[in-house]
Amino acid sequence: MLRSAFLLLSVLLLSACATQTPKSEKRFFWPIGSQQPKIEYIKFYAVDQDVRHQESALAQAILGVERGVPLFASPRGIDSFAAQRFAVADMGKRKVLIADLQAGEIRTLQSKEDGAFRFAMPMGVAYDDQGGGFVSDTSTGSIYRFNPAEVVVSSFGKGQLNRPNGMVFDSSTQRLYVADTLNHQIAVYSISGEPLARLGKRGSAPGEFNFPIDLDIGPKGELVVLDSLNSRVQILDADGNFIRTFGERGTAIGSFMLPKSIAVDGFGHIYVSDSRAHRFVIFDMQGNYLLTIGGRSVLVGGAVHPGGFDFPQGITADKSGAIFVVDALSKMVHQFQFLSEAYLQQNPVGLNGIYVPADIK
Repeated sequence: MLRSAFLLLSVLLLSACATQTPKSEKRFFWPIGSQQPKIEYIKFYAVDQDVRHQESALAQAILGVERGVPLFASPRGIDSFAAQRFAVADMGKRKVLIADLQAGEIRTLQSKEDGAFRFAMPMGVAYDDQGGGFVSDTSTGSIYRFNPAEVVVSSFGKGQLNRPNGMVFDSSTQRLYVADTLNHQIAVYSISGEPLARLGKRGSAPGEFNFPIDLDIGPKGELVVLDSLNSRVQILDADGNFIRTFGERGTAIGSFMLPKSIAVDGFGHIYVSDSRAHRFVIFDMQGNYLLTIGGRSVLVGGAVHPGGFDFPQGITADKSGAIFVVDALSKMVHQFQFLSEAYLQQNPVGLNGIYVPADIK
């Protein structure tokens, strides 16, 4: 019996070793066909196994490979913390899911009592500088505060906010900025939830808003606001004074059809997701158009096309250039990377490693 078990283990070990034969990984870059690529597609997250650390080939041979459990039902807002984890507000599940890429774990925000905290309609999520953060609930008009242990501990803003959406926390001023969409303003709060100021009013003049939906902080502390129904981006200083604006409605390169979310990385690149156009568009802080990534790709039979989207929503980018995009109807998150000098030193691009993404409509 012992000899038979040893032979079985030997067979499994040999078959496992065979699966570890190195293979060249395909890498996808934009601009497509360029000798100086700027953005790389990293991977997607659709089921729990996309986040969890892979078992060794031996363990998979012995235990088998589990079928992945879908992560999302109706994902919307997203934020990342030090490129180590990201949090997604899921309206369908009424929860905020946290994908810890470093630990390979999936978690949800918890209540102070026991179990996952259930929101009415979570829309936006924003990390602070300590790993805690905030969740906007567009149904209750409240902002929920969670601590670094990922427990919801307090709420504020009810009765003051009308359909709050995207948020950003400014670590330099310890202020939270909230896109107060149906009030057509930016609401400013202290980290403890004390109201401090309101910026703007409804209109189309500089510094005015028409359904502002999301915002982020620029490299020099600027407020970068997605003014959705004015189909533009407005850049303000921290006190709300107008600096510049850019963008327009349309189908031309660099214009917006239905902009949904905005993010700024540590290199001064502005990323705007456009749901109806199934893409995201990249600008610099002066409003100059740089690049478009995307096109419609409907998920059929589990086949994912790098750079393809089906109604993208939330987008976030961090100081290192890591970019995460919520692909709402495909129910997944895509990860991209800006090719900074530091990143290229760690991940050099060889001519044999460049693959053109599959055609997308």
